[in-house]
Amino acid sequence: MLFVTTRLGGTKGGFLMLPAPYYLVLFQQETGWEVILSPDPALDWQWSVNQGYDRVWVWDRPFPLWLAERMQEKLRLLTVKGKAGFSRHRGGRVLNKTARRHGEVGEGTWQRLTVEMFPCSLPAAAAAQAGESSCRLQALLPKLLPGRSLTLSELRRVLERAGVRSTDYQLTGVLQQLILEGKVQRLAAVGLDKLGRFYCRRCGEQEQIYVERLSSAPQPCRVCPSCRELGTLTDGITLYRWRVELPRIKPSGVPPPLALPALTIWQEQAVRESLEFWRQPEPRTLLVWAVCGAGKTEVVFPLIRDALAAGKRDLLAVPRREIVRELGERIKRCFPGLTFTILYGGHKEEFPAALLTVTTTHQLLRFTSCFDLVIVDEADAFPLYGNPMLNAALERVILPTGKKIYMTATPDPSWQRRARRGEIGVVKIPLRYHGRPLPVPTLIRTALPAKKAEFIPPVVKEFIFRLRTQERKGLIFLPTVQGVEAFARSLQQELPNQADQIDYIHARDPLREEKVKRFSTGQLHLLVTTTLLERGLNFDRLDLLVLYADQERIFSVETLIQIAGRVGRSAADPGGVVYFVAESITGTMKTAHQEIVRMNKEGNSFIKKKATSPDRE
Repeated sequence: MLFVTTRLGGTKGGFLMLPAPYYLVLFQQETGWEVILSPDPALDWQWSVNQGYDRVWVWDRPFPLWLAERMQEKLRLLTVKGKAGFSRHRGGRVLNKTARRHGEVGEGTWQRLTVEMFPCSLPAAAAAQAGESSCRLQALLPKLLPGRSLTLSELRRVLERAGVRSTDYQLTGVLQQLILEGKVQRLAAVGLDKLGRFYCRRCGEQEQIYVERLSSAPQPCRVCPSCRELGTLTDGITLYRWRVELPRIKPSGVPPPLALPALTIWQEQAVRESLEFWRQPEPRTLLVWAVCGAGKTEVVFPLIRDALAAGKRDLLAVPRREIVRELGERIKRCFPGLTFTILYGGHKEEFPAALLTVTTTHQLLRFTSCFDLVIVDEADAFPLYGNPMLNAALERVILPTGKKIYMTATPDPSWQRRARRGEIGVVKIPLRYHGRPLPVPTLIRTALPAKKAEFIPPVVKEFIFRLRTQERKGLIFLPTVQGVEAFARSLQQELPNQADQIDYIHARDPLREEKVKRFSTGQLHLLVTTTLLERGLNFDRLDLLVLYADQERIFSVETLIQIAGRVGRSAADPGGVVYFVAESITGTMKTAHQEIVRMNKEGNSFIKKKATSPDRE
């Protein structure tokens, strides 16, 4: 929070420290009145002098931004629709009445800003202190802010990563200049809608806004809990957005280098169909329906290259940060030398000129409409699937002329129906890149411990024995975090000679990244896990077992198919075993088994069709 030091008429002794930083400022012109909000009238006085205004008025009481916004709306309505014409007196009565309605004590009045109020120009002093930094801020903000929705602290961190440091006052001063020029929009992060209800302007949450006393705020404030994972937003925090047209990018016309592995004939067909979708005006949405391990990500890389050559902004979003890291490495291998932005929790690599952004789905909340092409990998995965907040953010970041691609092995029935009706395009990849079928799970009915750690089921002992004798890695999936930890400890106690090669992992595990690396390199040969490892990561020589597979709330048909798809992804090891273990064989388990069998049949049919095709090479 800024403390504004401003000499206003009616204040004894001169300077007053004001913790509520937003003032209403009136610019009087021959053609009418203009109402703005300002954290420091000194900033606006300097701007008005430069613009040739000779009459500037300020309401001498500052307000929280959310309330100042409402007052600004009321004043603007008076200046446009006032039957008796606008006057400062009428406007003042409206401001005092609105302030009282919202619990503000005392009344304010209009004060005319004059040069005598600013014996020392605050903007000039700030500029002198900032020096070269202020100039760099003015140059960088038009490059960094377009397409983003950021708080002041987030924007400052973005600037720091670009090599520019500034104080809050320096940054606020430059932003105020851009606001006066009409280039930047400033909003209370939690503000009022037209009906006077508080809502979050980052995620759209309205129903769960509540009042909380935070250690960082002197008074209770309204807080949004829904997007708190990205940082707490309150009615006292400000969001900044670029409000004018995005900077135009001149197409290079030269596609960036692309080093793809050899594609299969079914991948090549998918590439052709995807490029046709991109180059045609309709449809606007494409479903890439590919079996697990089909190499669907490589299929969209030629499309991304085509878009980059045309100067289009591209977004590649995935549900989890573990997948983002792996995807970033693949992009570096396939697009050597390409500069791109990668964003996920705890890690930011940002390049203002980059046309490609790779991010987790939660980071979508920090963007506005700016992308020509949005590709969502694992589109049916948590947390995106079934999340209205994130799906609304996904729609918001796409330009009106932009296109969207969903990629998944397990599209839900609604997507399949839309594809059949022709409402969205569809590209199918029915085979893994190595051409071998998906491992078909074995359904096992057996007694299981009620508390997940009372005893080790024989099927688990046999599974671990197979891993040891065949020198393979194993994943054991359980439905809960508590069950995962307890079962892993039981295995370590039961198998003390292997205890150092057995561990657990889940989303709340602070060592999960290290454990994934150890498992990948063979230092661990067995991981007990939640659905955290259900998709996106590849491990060689892998077998897996799902315990309590009848827990349908956790292990849905789609989840079981994705879990089974972890096995046999390598051409060097296309086999492996998958066990679905439960005390009763449910319809969900049977459906997942049948769907995998069906996909294998479809893949075999594709191979036979290509084998008899007259145009095959």
